[in-house]
Amino acid sequence: MAKWQRIVVKVGTSTIVDKNGKVNYPVINRLAQVLTSLQNEGREVLFVTSGAIGVAIDQMGLATRPKEIPEQQALAAIGQGYLMSIYNQSFAFYKQTVGQVLLTYDVFENPGMLANTKQAIQQLFDNKVIPIINENDVIAVDELDHQHSFGDNDHLAALVADEIDADLIILSDVDALYTANPNLDPNAKAMHYVAEITDEIRQAATGSTSGLGTGGMTTKLAAAEYMMKQGHRMALVNGNNPDNILSVIAGDEVGTHFEGEM
Repeated sequence: MAKWQRIVVKVGTSTIVDKNGKVNYPVINRLAQVLTSLQNEGREVLFVTSGAIGVAIDQMGLATRPKEIPEQQALAAIGQGYLMSIYNQSFAFYKQTVGQVLLTYDVFENPGMLANTKQAIQQLFDNKVIPIINENDVIAVDELDHQHSFGDNDHLAALVADEIDADLIILSDVDALYTANPNLDPNAKAMHYVAEITDEIRQAATGSTSGLGTGGMTTKLAAAEYMMKQGHRMALVNGNNPDNILSVIAGDEVGTHFEGEM
């Protein structure tokens, strides 16, 4: 398959919700424009989004993310509809149709469900529609000894990318993977190319700082390691400028590229 021909783009809560907890409409609009342009070039694009709870917190006027699971489930139900309405409006402006696919971990453990999901995604591709995937946060909670939840959408994006034989671009609130936390260490340097996830790199990874999402650099490294083991590429770039997606595909030195021996 040609490089960056079939692409999964994953966006985190910290990209679509700003530091003040407000929906970042300009970034979402530009993201829709960029993904539509890729689709119009003949590439196949799948969009994995977080943020249902994050946008619902804004919608409901809450100051912080609640800790109780039932409250989070309710917010996920409220926010998912709101999030898709935002995406539908943004993509419609560029005459691009999108389709919603909600998943739980069970799908990847059930051959029949997985086959049906991949069949639906392929049909959306055939119809020139961009699938928008999110975890079904209303039911994706830990119940008894049955693990339903991905915990973060970095892992979900990597699983989906592998299943549909795609490369992955993760949008984050950082410019790249650094040798140390750049917020704490002024000597931290960006790593633009990583061929192997070492213990040293893992130790440099830090968790989420936005307070709205569930992922951090650790989950992104895990996604990168999974992608490389499966023979796929992954790029990590700052989502505040969706044009970084185009730079990745053009081969520019932006963000961090994870690519093992192909």
